[in-house]
Amino acid sequence: FRPHRPHREGRLTLAAAPRRTQAQRSGETRARLLAAAIRCLHTRGYAAATTLAVAQDAGVSRGAMLHQFPTRTDLMLFVVRSVYEEELHAYARHMAAIPDPREQLLALPEVVWEVLSRPSGVAVLEIMQGARSDPELAERLRPLQARIEANSFGQVGRLAQAAGRAASPALIRLVVWAARGLSIAQTLSPDPAAARDSIRLLRGQMALLLDAPSGEGS
Repeated sequence: FRPHRPHREGRLTLAAAPRRTQAQRSGETRARLLAAAIRCLHTRGYAAATTLAVAQDAGVSRGAMLHQFPTRTDLMLFVVRSVYEEELHAYARHMAAIPDPREQLLALPEVVWEVLSRPSGVAVLEIMQGARSDPELAERLRPLQARIEANSFGQVGRLAQAAGRAASPALIRLVVWAARGLSIAQTLSPDPAAARDSIRLLRGQMALLLDAPSGEGS
């Protein structure tokens, strides 16, 4: 007599998950550090966003942090670059929902506000303010910020050209820095929604400038 053995046909076996590559592990670590850095900068400010604090918040060892970003400045520049790349995608999504080129241009204050008032936008502003008292950060941030600004001017310039209008660098800076300043004022105001009134006012002023006869709005 031979004991009955369960029929094995049809038994499911789980294949071993493929091992992550070094590049994948590195990318995941950087993503965690980026998210933690934004949280630290947004909630605690530049002074408190040390590499140790960010590593602890991300659940990453000090050694892993230093492997990715040897200095605090390296980490801060990574945040600025990464946030700007994500902001470009956000701008594109917002503008894609507005079919008319002129309306796209006039929507710029609201779109810039929506993007820059997020925690990531405030985090970048904290880094910019921190550069005032951090010479190394200032020296390395300056050329990066110049490239970002030049690219932004190009993006808005193409938008204005499609609308048959002209957008001066001064106007673009006004929109961007008004939104950045209001993102800070919003945290202190008893009525945070009041910032949107200022943004709507800026849109109205833009409309007057853009529709002014040639030469009057320059």
